[in-house]
Amino acid sequence: MSSFSKRLLAAAVFVALLAPASFAATSPTDVIVKVNGKVITRETLDTATNNLLPLMTYHQSVSDEKMKEIQRQALDKLINNELMYKAAVETKQDDVNPKEIDARVKELKKKLPKGETIEKILKRSGITLANLKEDFRRDMVVERLAKKKTEETKKLSEKTVDEAFMKDYYQKNLPKFKEPEQIHLRSILVKADPSGGQKVWNESLKKAKDIAEKAKAGEDFGKLAEKHSEDPFAKKGGDMGWSHKGELIPEIDDAASKLKAGEIGGPIMSIYGYHVIKLEGSKPAVQKKYEELNKEKLEKELETKEYKRLWNGWLKSLRDSSKVEFVTPLK
Repeated sequence: MSSFSKRLLAAAVFVALLAPASFAATSPTDVIVKVNGKVITRETLDTATNNLLPLMTYHQSVSDEKMKEIQRQALDKLINNELMYKAAVETKQDDVNPKEIDARVKELKKKLPKGETIEKILKRSGITLANLKEDFRRDMVVERLAKKKTEETKKLSEKTVDEAFMKDYYQKNLPKFKEPEQIHLRSILVKADPSGGQKVWNESLKKAKDIAEKAKAGEDFGKLAEKHSEDPFAKKGGDMGWSHKGELIPEIDDAASKLKAGEIGGPIMSIYGYHVIKLEGSKPAVQKKYEELNKEKLEKELETKEYKRLWNGWLKSLRDSSKVEFVTPLK
């Protein structure tokens, strides 16, 4: 079986990461997890992980740590799909019209490379058409239950997040709705090439000191910036506008916090060179009132949080009522 055919068949069989163990070797050493007695093998997990890779890495290189994370997510999806299938069976939501399964097989056949047939690929893989159809049936059962539960959970989260819910969240999370302290700075940057050597840095420092002395002596900071600064704010007389604490590079943030309005600071060394700054003014942190919030934005944010809470709670209830046995540690 060609590698292309293998990937194609794998992609079809593992739609939505529903990869039943019947399609993989079932040697005890290959079993990763048992979910209510149903095994998930190393081969199944590897295929599920490979299907996730393009979606999470955009075909870029992947570190070992990132690969482990993707593998864990793939395993969680496989386990959750088994749990959802069990839930569908128990609630008698596992009927699928055979015509729909045949339509999915027909769709797969259209994607086969020239000269290949589904029968040939299945024969070489040791898989029967009945196996494939059963897997597609299970896929569709889980897809339908997941879709139904998604719609129910979305409606419930939207119903839950009303005005009272939002006000309560606001009161319990006041720090989140606090406008941080703001500062208004002007700056002058004297650049220094990081690879230029000590002489270059010394020259830049000398120039920055001269500028700082002139500014502290009362010369117009804006004109000094227009004449000497080498950053984008030079044309504005060094005016950087208002910024929150943490928005600027740490060196400037730290120096600015020690100034009073009208005071000059610097030279301050950074990777860019030397900075001379002037604090034009500051605004203290302010607690936003509930009435001032963007209610539409807050509502959407809380609906998303509530949806995730409800969805994860449902999955946890499925897991709590099932037997999930980890047999072999992940590599």
